[in-house]
Amino acid sequence: MNVISAILLNEHPVKGCIQDGNGKTKPFPIFAIDGLPLNIWISKNTSFKDANSSVPAHGWLYDFENSVPLSNAWKLLKPETSEYGAVSTVIPILICSDDLDLVCNVIMIEQMVTESEVQWIRFGVAWNNMHDLVTSVVWEQPFSSPVLTFKLNDFEEAYNNLKSLDKAWNEGI
Repeated sequence: MNVISAILLNEHPVKGCIQDGNGKTKPFPIFAIDGLPLNIWISKNTSFKDANSSVPAHGWLYDFENSVPLSNAWKLLKPETSEYGAVSTVIPILICSDDLDLVCNVIMIEQMVTESEVQWIRFGVAWNNMHDLVTSVVWEQPFSSPVLTFKLNDFEEAYNNLKSLDKAWNEGI
Protein backbone atom coordinates (compact mmCIF):
# COMPACT_ATOMS: atom_id res chain seq x y z
CA MET A 1 0.00 0.00 0.00
CA ASN A 2 1.31 3.45 -0.89
CA VAL A 3 1.05 6.02 1.89
CA ILE A 4 1.49 9.75 1.42
CA SER A 5 1.54 11.65 4.67
CA ALA A 6 0.71 15.32 4.92
CA ILE A 7 1.38 15.34 8.66
CA LEU A 8 5.17 15.58 8.43
CA LEU A 9 6.46 18.80 6.87
CA ASN A 10 3.09 19.40 5.21
CA GLU A 11 4.34 17.36 2.24
CA HIS A 12 1.01 17.22 0.41
CA PRO A 13 -0.99 20.26 1.42
CA VAL A 14 -4.73 20.42 0.84
CA LYS A 15 -6.54 23.70 0.26
CA GLY A 16 -9.69 25.11 -1.25
CA CYS A 17 -9.10 27.18 -4.38
CA ILE A 18 -10.69 28.38 -7.58
CA GLN A 19 -8.85 26.84 -10.52
CA ASP A 20 -9.42 25.67 -14.04
CA GLY A 21 -9.80 21.96 -13.38
CA ASN A 22 -9.10 20.64 -16.87
CA GLY A 23 -8.08 23.46 -19.17
CA LYS A 24 -11.45 23.46 -20.92
CA THR A 25 -13.79 25.06 -18.41
CA LYS A 26 -13.86 28.33 -16.57
CA PRO A 27 -12.32 28.24 -13.10
CA PHE A 28 -14.46 26.76 -10.30
CA PRO A 29 -14.06 25.99 -6.58
CA ILE A 30 -12.18 22.73 -6.00
CA PHE A 31 -9.79 21.13 -3.53
CA ALA A 32 -6.14 21.31 -4.52
CA ILE A 33 -3.57 18.77 -3.36
CA ASP A 34 0.09 19.54 -4.02
CA GLY A 35 -1.14 22.64 -5.87
CA LEU A 36 -3.09 20.52 -8.39
CA PRO A 37 -6.88 20.63 -8.75
CA LEU A 38 -8.30 17.46 -7.18
CA ASN A 39 -9.51 15.97 -10.48
CA ILE A 40 -6.03 16.34 -12.01
CA TRP A 41 -4.37 14.97 -8.84
CA ILE A 42 -6.64 11.90 -8.91
CA SER A 43 -6.02 11.27 -12.62
CA LYS A 44 -2.24 11.37 -11.98
CA ASN A 45 -2.15 9.36 -8.73
CA THR A 46 -4.88 6.71 -9.02
CA SER A 47 -6.13 4.27 -11.64
CA PHE A 48 -8.91 6.75 -12.56
CA LYS A 49 -7.06 8.40 -15.45
CA ASP A 50 -10.23 9.99 -16.90
CA ALA A 51 -10.94 11.96 -13.70
CA ASN A 52 -9.51 15.15 -15.22
CA SER A 53 -12.84 15.88 -16.91
CA SER A 54 -14.79 15.48 -13.63
CA VAL A 55 -16.04 18.26 -11.36
CA PRO A 56 -16.36 18.31 -7.54
CA ALA A 57 -19.47 16.57 -6.19
CA HIS A 58 -19.76 19.18 -3.43
CA GLY A 59 -21.48 22.21 -4.90
CA TRP A 60 -22.27 20.55 -8.27
CA LEU A 61 -24.65 17.66 -7.56
CA TYR A 62 -28.12 18.56 -8.80
CA ASP A 63 -31.55 16.89 -8.84
CA PHE A 64 -32.94 17.90 -12.24
CA GLU A 65 -36.26 16.15 -11.61
CA ASN A 66 -37.03 18.43 -8.66
CA SER A 67 -34.80 21.36 -9.71
CA VAL A 68 -32.86 21.45 -6.43
CA PRO A 69 -29.17 21.22 -5.57
CA LEU A 70 -28.12 18.24 -3.47
CA SER A 71 -26.08 18.99 -0.38
CA ASN A 72 -25.23 15.52 0.94
CA ALA A 73 -21.72 15.66 -0.56
CA TRP A 74 -20.92 18.70 1.61
CA LYS A 75 -22.37 17.03 4.72
CA LEU A 76 -20.42 13.82 4.12
CA LEU A 77 -17.14 15.62 3.38
CA LYS A 78 -17.22 17.64 6.61
CA PRO A 79 -14.84 15.91 9.02
CA GLU A 80 -16.72 14.63 12.08
CA THR A 81 -14.93 13.24 15.13
CA SER A 82 -16.27 10.85 17.77
CA GLU A 83 -15.29 10.12 21.34
CA TYR A 84 -15.70 6.42 20.46
CA GLY A 85 -12.89 6.28 17.87
CA ALA A 86 -12.18 6.87 14.21
CA VAL A 87 -15.10 7.75 11.94
CA SER A 88 -15.18 6.30 8.41
CA THR A 89 -17.35 7.96 5.75
CA VAL A 90 -17.80 7.07 2.08
CA ILE A 91 -18.03 10.27 0.02
CA PRO A 92 -18.69 11.14 -3.62
CA ILE A 93 -15.77 13.45 -4.40
CA LEU A 94 -15.91 13.89 -8.20
CA ILE A 95 -18.80 13.56 -10.65
CA CYS A 96 -19.30 13.63 -14.41
CA SER A 97 -19.44 17.23 -15.65
CA ASP A 98 -22.06 16.32 -18.27
CA ASP A 99 -24.70 14.91 -15.92
CA LEU A 100 -24.01 16.44 -12.46
CA ASP A 101 -25.59 13.44 -10.76
CA LEU A 102 -24.61 10.14 -9.15
CA VAL A 103 -25.29 7.98 -12.22
CA CYS A 104 -22.09 8.02 -14.28
CA ASN A 105 -18.38 8.26 -13.42
CA VAL A 106 -18.72 9.10 -9.73
CA ILE A 107 -15.35 8.88 -7.96
CA MET A 108 -15.65 7.99 -4.30
CA ILE A 109 -13.25 8.18 -1.36
CA GLU A 110 -13.31 6.57 2.03
CA GLN A 111 -12.46 9.27 4.56
CA MET A 112 -11.26 8.29 8.03
CA VAL A 113 -11.35 11.01 10.71
CA THR A 114 -9.65 10.82 14.12
CA GLU A 115 -9.17 13.49 16.79
CA SER A 116 -6.02 14.72 15.03
CA GLU A 117 -6.15 13.77 11.35
CA VAL A 118 -8.17 13.11 8.22
CA GLN A 119 -7.15 10.29 5.91
CA TRP A 120 -8.39 9.47 2.46
CA ILE A 121 -7.69 5.75 2.62
CA ARG A 122 -9.09 4.45 -0.66
CA PHE A 123 -10.63 5.49 -3.94
CA GLY A 124 -13.42 3.82 -5.90
CA VAL A 125 -16.39 4.31 -8.20
CA ALA A 126 -20.05 4.50 -7.23
CA TRP A 127 -21.86 1.34 -8.22
CA ASN A 128 -25.41 2.17 -7.15
CA ASN A 129 -27.37 5.01 -5.55
CA MET A 130 -30.76 5.91 -4.09
CA HIS A 131 -31.84 9.49 -4.58
CA ASP A 132 -28.77 11.53 -3.62
CA LEU A 133 -26.93 8.85 -1.64
CA VAL A 134 -24.42 6.31 -3.01
CA THR A 135 -25.34 2.85 -1.66
CA SER A 136 -22.42 0.76 -2.98
CA VAL A 137 -18.88 1.31 -4.24
CA VAL A 138 -16.44 -0.71 -6.33
CA TRP A 139 -13.06 0.00 -4.72
CA GLU A 140 -9.93 0.38 -6.79
CA GLN A 141 -8.31 -3.03 -7.48
CA PRO A 142 -5.49 -3.63 -7.25
CA PHE A 143 -5.15 -1.08 -4.49
CA SER A 144 -2.60 1.35 -5.93
CA SER A 145 -3.71 4.79 -4.81
CA PRO A 146 -1.78 6.55 -2.08
CA VAL A 147 -3.34 7.08 1.33
CA LEU A 148 -3.48 10.81 2.01
CA THR A 149 -3.15 12.02 5.58
CA PHE A 150 -3.93 15.60 6.63
CA LYS A 151 -3.87 17.33 10.00
CA LEU A 152 -7.48 17.70 11.12
CA ASN A 153 -7.12 21.48 11.58
CA ASP A 154 -5.60 21.89 8.10
CA PHE A 155 -8.37 19.85 6.50
CA GLU A 156 -11.10 21.73 8.37
CA GLU A 157 -9.56 25.02 7.22
CA ALA A 158 -9.45 23.79 3.60
CA TYR A 159 -13.06 22.53 3.85
CA ASN A 160 -14.32 25.84 5.27
CA ASN A 161 -12.37 27.84 2.70
CA LEU A 162 -13.71 25.71 -0.14
CA LYS A 163 -17.27 26.07 1.14
CA SER A 164 -16.85 29.89 1.30
CA LEU A 165 -15.37 29.96 -2.20
CA ASP A 166 -18.24 27.83 -3.48
CA LYS A 167 -20.83 30.13 -1.91
CA ALA A 168 -19.18 33.24 -3.38
CA TRP A 169 -18.79 31.56 -6.79
CA ASN A 170 -22.47 30.56 -6.81
CA GLU A 171 -23.46 34.12 -5.94
CA GLY A 172 -21.50 35.33 -8.96
CA ILE A 173 -18.61 37.06 -7.16
